[in-house]
Amino acid sequence: MVLKKILNIIGIDIGSVALSLVLMDETKKIINSSYQFHHGAIKDTLLSMLANLDIARIGGVAMTISGPDIFRNVSRYDTQIAIIAAVKNYHRNVGSILFVGGENFGLITFNEQGDYERYRSNSSCAAGTGSFLDQQAKRLNLKSIDTLSTIAFCNQESVPKIATRCAVFAKTDLIHAQQEGYSVGQISDGLCEGLAKNVIDTLMPDQPVRTPLILAGGVSINQAVVKHFRNLLQTKPIVGEYSHLYGAIGAVLLYLEEMQPQKLKIKSWEDLFIEEKKEKEYGYPPLQLSLSLYPDFTGCESYRYTAKRNPAAIEIDIYKTIEEK
Repeated sequence: MVLKKILNIIGIDIGSVALSLVLMDETKKIINSSYQFHHGAIKDTLLSMLANLDIARIGGVAMTISGPDIFRNVSRYDTQIAIIAAVKNYHRNVGSILFVGGENFGLITFNEQGDYERYRSNSSCAAGTGSFLDQQAKRLNLKSIDTLSTIAFCNQESVPKIATRCAVFAKTDLIHAQQEGYSVGQISDGLCEGLAKNVIDTLMPDQPVRTPLILAGGVSINQAVVKHFRNLLQTKPIVGEYSHLYGAIGAVLLYLEEMQPQKLKIKSWEDLFIEEKKEKEYGYPPLQLSLSLYPDFTGCESYRYTAKRNPAAIEIDIYKTIEEK
């Protein structure tokens, strides 16, 4: 009797600032997971995350559509649908899903029967998101956003009001808070509170959030922000163990619903990527620097004319012979 070799599925969710990766088997069990900031180097970050995985044991790759199209033979799924699939896999009752990522946040609401009702999101501005906190952490000379989250969560004192709706105003408020003597912990906590207020004011301006409220996205693991969500909403948000990986997990779950795992036909992880074009293609020919020709002002005739009534002479230059009619 030959035992069937179990193949695992890789799930990938590429965000604006971070990359999520999970390795799951056919029974939907998570075998391995990773979450890293990519700093724009998506391919290099992915290769380092894939390096320790055995290609021979991989039966498919699934990812959300949020990332760039840099892979070959990869199944792609809508990010919102993937998050819903993951949340419903781990939580029986779901009233709302609040997703807060690096540059966007949104609220998915369900009706009393648990069916999808609507989705509301922020504008294109990244204020009040994970990347906003990352910027402010650098301004405060903190090592990382994790450091900001930790010292903000430990703060027990009052916090300054910081305009988290705009990064420019936030910088001004940070300077004022430092001049007024607020500690780095207080300022960090004020930033997290401001972020939570911004999300609530944007997504829930006219009605209370429907519970149970499930948090998703990278900011869901920021304990200080979660604390302020709890205080401001007067409800306890549910943060699962894999809340920051829901996009990648959901992609695998959707893959398993419609695909049969098959061994990848690649020899190395490099083969998974679409080969980059070395030469750039232009819609129009590239601009070239060329010197213009200096005009020739040599005339065919030049003389000075003095009018009878005006003694001042007028210099006249003729550049083209006047033809008499």
